[in-house]
Amino acid sequence: MLANLGTTDTYISYLPSAHSFEATTFTLALNYGVRCGYFGGDMLKLTTVDLPMLKPTFFPSVPRLYNKIYSGVGDKLK
Repeated sequence: MLANLGTTDTYISYLPSAHSFEATTFTLALNYGVRCGYFGGDMLKLTTVDLPMLKPTFFPSVPRLYNKIYSGVGDKLK
C-alpha cells in the first residue's frame, strides 16, 4: 500500500503531533513525498469542511473516527 504513495497524494493531519500514530504517519509522509494538510481544529467540521477542502487520497485514522464517519453516513442514508 505505501509503495503507491507519492507526491500527488495528500493526507490530512488531525491528531495531536505528540500522538505516536500521527508522528509515524507524518514521518512516512515525509519519506514518500506525500503532501500533508492540517485540519482547522474543530473536529465537528472535519468531515464537512476539512475533508472536502483538502481532498485527502490517504486517510490514516483511528477506529473511533472511522466509526463516527460511518455512523454519520448511515444516518444520512436513512
